[in-house]
Amino acid sequence: MRKLDRPTLRAIFPLLISLALVAKAAATPAYPLKPSANGRYLVDRSNVPFLIIGDAPHSILANLNNEDATRYLTNRGSNGFNALWIELLCDSYTRGAGTEGSPNYGRDVNGNNPFTSTLPGGYYDLTMPNPAYWSHVDYIVQTAAANGLQCVFTPLDQGGWTQTSLRNGTNRCYQYGQFLGDRYKNSPNIIWNLGNDFQNWRKQQNDAVILAIADGIESVDTNHLMTIELNSMVSESQDDPNWISRITANGVYTYYPTYDETLVAYNKPNIMPVLFLEEHYEYENVGGEFGTPNVLRRQEYWSLTSGALAGHMYGNHYTWTFTSGWHYLRTTGVKQYFKNFFSSRNWYNLSTWTFTSGWQSHLQTTGMRELMYFKSFFSSRKWYNLIPDQSHTLLTAGYGTYTPGGNVSDSDYATAAKTPDGTLAVVYTPVRHTLTIALNNFSSRVTTRWYDPTANTFMAIPGSPFPNIGTHNFTTPGNNSRGDPDWVLLLQAQGGGGTPTPTATAQPTLAATATPTATPTSTPTATPTATPTSTPSATPIPTATPRVTPP
Repeated sequence: MRKLDRPTLRAIFPLLISLALVAKAAATPAYPLKPSANGRYLVDRSNVPFLIIGDAPHSILANLNNEDATRYLTNRGSNGFNALWIELLCDSYTRGAGTEGSPNYGRDVNGNNPFTSTLPGGYYDLTMPNPAYWSHVDYIVQTAAANGLQCVFTPLDQGGWTQTSLRNGTNRCYQYGQFLGDRYKNSPNIIWNLGNDFQNWRKQQNDAVILAIADGIESVDTNHLMTIELNSMVSESQDDPNWISRITANGVYTYYPTYDETLVAYNKPNIMPVLFLEEHYEYENVGGEFGTPNVLRRQEYWSLTSGALAGHMYGNHYTWTFTSGWHYLRTTGVKQYFKNFFSSRNWYNLSTWTFTSGWQSHLQTTGMRELMYFKSFFSSRKWYNLIPDQSHTLLTAGYGTYTPGGNVSDSDYATAAKTPDGTLAVVYTPVRHTLTIALNNFSSRVTTRWYDPTANTFMAIPGSPFPNIGTHNFTTPGNNSRGDPDWVLLLQAQGGGGTPTPTATAQPTLAATATPTATPTSTPTATPTATPTSTPSATPIPTATPRVTPP
């Protein structure tokens, strides 16, 4: 190739820079987000449908200096994430410094306390912010924005800062909310997520102080989405009726099969986008169930096909604690879990090998890679028009048993969703099933394919496309590329349902091309039927709490 001379390079260099800036601007999402016109999904500032795919670096302010934070944020942006759940105040509950009331609790990685004054008992005065601490927060916001990432901020974590909020009372909490709202009202890449393990929301005094923070934020910032995470092991934001008029997205939190609580949220009469906030994290053990890639896939596909059209927040033990992992073996139940797991397989020398390195070695994980396959699969289709098939008019038989509780890995239930125009349907089955599909739901002949959620590949189905009449049985084609039995059945009417509206974010740096592979046999055998149990409704405490007004 002929080398360009220096004058030519000087002439075209400004043009190249301009083109690069234009390309970056075109790829940058138009934040902030807002609910769609029908209230079912999110759109950006240009009204383009947007699918949140988030990580949960809860303790980033406490544990990562600017250099490490930049490395992490750059990695997450380049791999396709577009949101990060961050605790604005982080003590030992979320792997930060100290416990509330102790000296210097909640200080950041640079040694800055979040506030400059304390109340009797050693609890921070929330009306006295420390500029140095909040400058560190500003850096995270700005660096996240440069990487196309939204900061999903929890103002006052209720797992670790409960007494701080109560000692401050509603007036100081309101002023703290005003401070946050005023500081970040013009930062487009913000979502407010209050609560976090809010076990005491049913107590009026506990609810009132967090409501006051929300009211303080909204008194000066109406630009950003707001939601709240209530209690574990299962909840959704509208369980607490006091929040219905304040939030713009319904956040789901469950460690049980995710389709159940997602449907509870989706079916609420006050319609708003359902965002799946928290579930089993990768590499963690909650209630005796480990966050394996298989468990993570079930959570993700079940939730979206059950109505969580706003998106899905993922978590990884290493990238929420930013620790080496060795201390995790001291967590209740985890040491015994690994002892049993490895000894039963005679892998005695491997029982702690995955914990020898830190968070830097756990960025490109199987769970993250498969989450990006999930994002690619749905964002290249009109996911935002999908409606859960709750009455089984699409998937009429072979869906297994609906279980509202129990372990994620024990459920065999297949979920389905379809668009009202009859052009697209998606079925996720966690186990081997023969799925009976009513093809008369579609507007024309139906092209069907199996999608492997562990490899991002498609598999042709003999006989496809099928006429849009009657029913047809589709039997899962054995195990996927990871040796697990879960598959996605994609059904598209010819001439429709395939026009993508991709979420405007950077694409993941992984090879994920969907190519036809071996063709399985569609087995037209009888399909066992199952009747799902009724979806339990949440039990809110209807204590009306008025909005706090400025003191």
